[in-house]
Amino acid sequence: MNRKYQPKRSTQRWLKGAPDYILACYDNGGKTIDRYAILFGGKLWHPEMGRNVQILFLGDNIGPQGVSMWGEAPASYRTYGKKIRWADLPKKLKKHIQNRANNDF
Repeated sequence: MNRKYQPKRSTQRWLKGAPDYILACYDNGGKTIDRYAILFGGKLWHPEMGRNVQILFLGDNIGPQGVSMWGEAPASYRTYGKKIRWADLPKKLKKHIQNRANNDF
C-alpha cells in the first residue's frame, strides 16, 4: 500500500491561536543557540518532503544571539526539548515566526 505521509498537528490545547501551518512548539530551555523549535506543516508542507518523512522546522531564539534558521529533520526526531503551548511563546517570537513563514514561502 502506498500511503502519502503528512505530519500531524498537535491538539488545540497546544496550538490555540496558532496559524494553521504550525504543528508543534518546543523549548529546550536554552541548551542550544536555537532554543525554540517550531514545527511546520499545512501550506508549508510539500508531498515530496514525505519521501524521507521529514519535518520542516524553524530553530529560533529571541535572545542576544538572534538566531533564526530553517531546517529539516526525520519525523521520528524527538529531541527538540519540552513541548510548549503556542500561547507560551514570547509575543516577539510569535510575530517573527509568522513573518518568516509568510515571507520565506
